[in-house]
Amino acid sequence: MPGRLTLTVDTEELSAAFPGVLLPDSYQPSYNIAPQSPVAVISNSNPQLLDHMIWGMIPSWQQGVKMTSFLINARGESVHQKPTFKTSFAKRRCLVPVDGYYEWLKVEGVKAKQPYHIHMKARRPFAFAGIWDSWQSMDGSDVITFAIITCEPNELVKRIHHRMGVILDPEDYELWLSQEDVPMAELLPLLRPYPAEEMTFHKVSKQAGNPSNDSPDLVDPIADEGVL
Repeated sequence: MPGRLTLTVDTEELSAAFPGVLLPDSYQPSYNIAPQSPVAVISNSNPQLLDHMIWGMIPSWQQGVKMTSFLINARGESVHQKPTFKTSFAKRRCLVPVDGYYEWLKVEGVKAKQPYHIHMKARRPFAFAGIWDSWQSMDGSDVITFAIITCEPNELVKRIHHRMGVILDPEDYELWLSQEDVPMAELLPLLRPYPAEEMTFHKVSKQAGNPSNDSPDLVDPIADEGVL
């Protein structure tokens, strides 16, 4: 269940992974993207633009916001049925470009959980399936927020966590970002675990747990010490 993301590639690599998408001049690589921060996404409202949304969906009908109102994930098994998510799933979808994410493992006898960085073996950027909504704040401004859809983990990720984000195949990007009505029978099959053989992970520094840390060494592998 992604709770912290990385997008560390340069604009050339990102453009190659998402051809035809305009990147903002403000784009900067990030090694520790936390919930409730602006995140680069590609939405079906403008599939030719990489824009920013707040990670942590606030439904448009929500009145007042508490910390618990920010929904960073939505379960793929019920996203098309739950009132909070079903309209966004049907009409407001987005890609969340990343090149990896962190997951934490509880190690017996150790107080602090051990973080791992999960990514593609090829180190290429990929995209989580997301949904978004527009909420009007107290001052009348529109706040655009999103959540990442999750599913059962593949054989690799299940060694660390019981959920994983839905990773879309590039050939499905166009369908996911369609501005037309798409039958549920075409969308729901996309909410599946990504092939484990294309992914890998390694242990990283516990400094990744602090969202204020954002430096290249966060994704560097550290000595194994026998864990996984």
